[in-house]
Amino acid sequence: MKAIYAIVSILTLSGCVATPSLSPKVEWISKTNIDEFTDKQTCSVTVGSLYSQNSVYTYNNHYYPYIDVVNGKARVGIRSGGKIKIPVGDVQIRIDSNKAWTISSSETPLDYVPEGTMSSIDAYAKNLPKQNQALLKDTYKTTMETAVKAMSPFTATTGNKAKNILREMLTGEVIKYRTIGLNQAASSTGEYKLGESLKTALKQCGVDIDQEA
Repeated sequence: MKAIYAIVSILTLSGCVATPSLSPKVEWISKTNIDEFTDKQTCSVTVGSLYSQNSVYTYNNHYYPYIDVVNGKARVGIRSGGKIKIPVGDVQIRIDSNKAWTISSSETPLDYVPEGTMSSIDAYAKNLPKQNQALLKDTYKTTMETAVKAMSPFTATTGNKAKNILREMLTGEVIKYRTIGLNQAASSTGEYKLGESLKTALKQCGVDIDQEA
C-alpha cells in the first residue's frame, strides 16, 4: 500500500512540474479600450507579469512598458499595474545598447483634468482686478496640470520622440526601464524581450510597422 501511495505522489509532483510549460509565454499583447462615458477609443500594446490562456495580469506597485495608439498617434512610456494605480514620475528606457531615453512626467499627455477646480478659481478670480484675472487663471491652470502629470499612473511621450523610441523597439531585442527618484535612480526596474509579438500587437492597433521601422 505504501508503494502505491509513493507512486501516486511521484505522478502528482510530475504533473505540477509539467504544468508551467503549458502556460502561455510572456509576450506583447494588444487590447482595445472604449471609455464608457466619452466613447473615446484607445488601443494599447503592453506586457504583464502573469499570463493565462485568455488573460494577462499585472501586479500592484509594479511598472510596465506600453504603447498607446490614440487617434492614430502613438504614445510610448511606462505605467503602473494592478488595480491600485500609483504615480510613475520620470522614467528611463533603454533598448539593447542604444543610448537611454529619459521621459519626464512633464511630457505626459493630459487626458483629463478635473473641471471643478477651474470653476472654483473662476469664482475667486472675478473679485480681482481684470488685469490680474487672466494671470491668476493661467498660473492656476499650469499648476494644476503639473500636479496632475506628477501624480499620473503613467508617464509617456508623444510625437517624434515616441516614434524614435518605437523604431528602436521594433529593431531591438530587449527593453530595460526604471523609474527615477529625486536625485537618484529608483529601484523600480524591469526588463522584457522585444520581438515578433510586439510587431503583431502593433499591427493589431493599426500601427504601420514598415513606416515606423
